[in-house]
Amino acid sequence: MPKKALLLIFILTALLPILSACGSGGLQEEGSSSQGASEEISVSDLPATEPSATATDLPILEPTEEAAPANRTSEKDGMEMIYINAGEFLMGWGGTDATVDVGPGPYPDFLEHTVFLDDYWIDKHEVTNGQYQICVAEGICRPCRQNNIPPQGTDYFTEAAYADYPVVNVSWYMARDYCEWTGRRLPTEAEWEKAARGTDGRKYPWGNDKYSEEYANICDVNCPAAKKGDISNPNFDDGFAGPAPVGSFPAGASPYGLLDMAGNVWEWTSSASELYPYDANDGREAQYDIPDGEKWPERILRGGPWNDGYWYQRSSYRYRAVGVYLNFNMGIRCAYSE
Repeated sequence: MPKKALLLIFILTALLPILSACGSGGLQEEGSSSQGASEEISVSDLPATEPSATATDLPILEPTEEAAPANRTSEKDGMEMIYINAGEFLMGWGGTDATVDVGPGPYPDFLEHTVFLDDYWIDKHEVTNGQYQICVAEGICRPCRQNNIPPQGTDYFTEAAYADYPVVNVSWYMARDYCEWTGRRLPTEAEWEKAARGTDGRKYPWGNDKYSEEYANICDVNCPAAKKGDISNPNFDDGFAGPAPVGSFPAGASPYGLLDMAGNVWEWTSSASELYPYDANDGREAQYDIPDGEKWPERILRGGPWNDGYWYQRSSYRYRAVGVYLNFNMGIRCAYSE
């Protein structure tokens, strides 16, 4: 017999028992069952498997932190405004150089206390002559008086060369009207102070280092004799005899990046002159009247002037003046909140 035939017979002989075991009832379609199988295999005999994940087993994702609101730019005057997030900060000063006496001008800041503020925006730098003149041209703002001017000359407010210099000779009412024209408002003195020094209790916008001429514009060797305040500082030379163009001292920026929060010009706030602790709900933030119906006689200014000493640059320093008063060292910074 040929070898191929013998090999075929051998293969068929080997497969015959297997094919007999797989009779017609031995194969099942998917989903069918066999009585014999159910008798031989119980649930307890099945291999253990990991349970499938349920909704409660899935990892809980923490919500993504929302991005802080962006800085704003005013459509009216083109001012960039810096966002200040909500939270607490340390207001006032506890140092031995704190102001403690109540008198004309300087006002007590000696009580350190914690104040919570909602979020808000505040102007990156002081309002300039060029910006203020837009409001004047629209017939909303009063023109600045040309007398009692900074040393730049009688054309300080209207000369193109001084368009980027801070507007001065504005009263509290003029400052308020300007901010309202732009859709903003005057900052409270608490808002102003937080923007100037942040939340770490620093003494100056730039930190706790002593004043140096790259930080702020004060009364130095250039200060004209007719414009000096209580003192000039002949050991310093900041390069300016009067107000400086806004943003001239980036080394003195606040923790939030605000410029000229020390020196250059005083800046009106909305706050009336009241002692600490600061409480925005005790009437001091009333825009026009105090509780008994009389007008607030004085408002608080912040930031220190170009024509006086370096101790005025402390971020907690408070100065007060009657709302109708104006001078060559008084200017504007606005704020905004939703």
